[in-house]
This record gives sequence, structure tokens and C-alpha cells, in this order.
Amino acid sequence: MCGRALYNLLRITSQEDPNLKVKPWQVADYRSLSSKQLFENLKDLKVILDKNALEAYAEECDSPEDLLDCLWLDEGSEDDQEFCYLLLFELWRRLLPEKQSLSIFCDELDHCIELYDQGLLDDEEVLQKHLRDLEDVLDETVDRGQASPLEVFQNVSRYCAHDLEGFLYDYISDQIQSDNTIYASELLDACYDYVADKKWFDLLKAWLFANNDVEELNRVATGLFNDLLDAPDLDLLLEIAKFLVHRGDVRLFMQAIGRSLVLLKTEEQFQIILKLVAEYYRCLDKDSEQQHIQQLIQKRVGYNLERPVDPTDPAFKHISMLLSI
Repeated sequence: MCGRALYNLLRITSQEDPNLKVKPWQVADYRSLSSKQLFENLKDLKVILDKNALEAYAEECDSPEDLLDCLWLDEGSEDDQEFCYLLLFELWRRLLPEKQSLSIFCDELDHCIELYDQGLLDDEEVLQKHLRDLEDVLDETVDRGQASPLEVFQNVSRYCAHDLEGFLYDYISDQIQSDNTIYASELLDACYDYVADKKWFDLLKAWLFANNDVEELNRVATGLFNDLLDAPDLDLLLEIAKFLVHRGDVRLFMQAIGRSLVLLKTEEQFQIILKLVAEYYRCLDKDSEQQHIQQLIQKRVGYNLERPVDPTDPAFKHISMLLSI
């Protein structure tokens, strides 16, 4: 990981797992510190700097990483060096907005993604501007002919704490669900050449066309099923089933569920399937079947979601029989 990515990841992970062993300086919220505090912390590390000196050094440096190389004299520990980098990074981001670097750009993108995931992003246009800028960065790098689209995307992703490809999939999916289909289509076209696992994005394309062309969704689902024969992917099968439950061929939905059952490992995955099957019956107006599945779901409330699935579980056997698997 490059730039601030590792420390952004540590901070996000430590919030989710309080038992994770991290050092306070690794996960501190540097954005919340005043510039005066940042300069004072640098002084404690024997790096004497103020705003004017920072601007002067920045004329000879292209990035916070270059600035660290220029100012750090190898007199402290590795931890001190990394702490110094994080302080310099935040000062650069805050006081030198006109001097963008890839690490600064990706940190801003990470910040927006984190706020979006937490439901705290006030203005989604800010995130969409970053995504447009990301498209420009990718296209301009590829146009220089130095690497393939996939290599360029992977190199940029190293500067992000978040799974950039996974976020793009989720965000485009959110746009489709919100009926922002024109923007979703534009974003999908912009990122398609760069992503590694195109099967997921093929599914998004089919979803976009599904309202006007259900056969396209069926065709794509069938093609993905064939692709998954040699390399089964439970997450993708569940995603296909999620799309097919509201539209598409009933036979294909059953096929997706059947293949998923074979790959199940955890209680959480099984409960996802139960909810999909309940929704499937609701869409078919089969109220008694739906209520029965809902009862199975209710009985499993409180189960350890990480526990292994037992093929002899009555509920598992019942679902298999219902779908004639």
C-alpha cells in the first residue's frame, strides 16, 4: 500500500475491531488537529517547519513523499519517520491544495468513500467529482502508453485503503436502485475497461437493461452460470439470484439458488438464501410458502452467523426440496 492507504485502513479497521493492536499515532484523526498542533508535533521530532518554509520546500518537491525524503535525516526510529510523514502529509493536503499528488488525491477519495459508507456525506457531488477526476487520472495515464488499463487501475488502487473496484460496483448498484440510470451507465462505461473482475460489471450492465429487455438479463445470467462452472463464486451467484428474484427467468433463479446451496459455508450465507427465497415467493404471490420461509428465518434469529452450515439441518433440507435441488 502506498501513501496514507495503510494508515487509513488501520484507522477504519480499528474502529470496527477495538481489540486490534495499533499505536495512537497510526490511527489518529490528523484532519481534526490544528495546523499549529501539526507543526508542534513536527518540532518534537526535530523537524522545524512553518507555513512559509513548507511552501518553500514544496517548490522543490512534487508530493508529501518527496518532502519527507527532503526533511528526514534518518536520525530517528522508523516509527518517528512514519509519524513525521503523516504530519507532513496532512499539512501538505491542507496548506497546498494547488499541489495535488496521487497520494493526496486518493486520500481525499478514501475520505469521501468512508463518509459515504457511514451515511455522513453531506454533498454527494463531492464524491462524484472525485470519481470524474479518477476517470481522468486513469485515462491520461493509459494514453501515455506506459501500462495497460488493468495495470494502471491496480497501481492507483494501491494508494486507496478501500477496495476501489468493490466500491465502484456497490456505488453503481446504488445509483441503479435510486433510478439514476443515466449516471450509473456513464460511470459503468468509464470504469469497465479498468476493472479486473468484469463478470460483476457485466451483471450491472444487464441490470441496467433489464427494465426494457429482460431477455438481456437472462442471457447474461446464463453466460455467467457457464463461466462459473469452472470457477464457482458464491458471492456472485447470490448477486445473480438477487437480480433474478424480481425479474428474469424463474428457472434461472432456482438454478442460482441451487448452485449457491452447494457452496454454502456459514449460517450467514444460508440466511441470505432464505431471505431471497422468501422474496421469490412474495413476488409469485405464494403467501403460504413465503410465510413458511419467514418462520424458518425467525427461528434462526440469534444463531451464530459464523457457524458452519449443517447439510442435515431440517431447514437446509427443506429449501433443497422446495426448489427440487
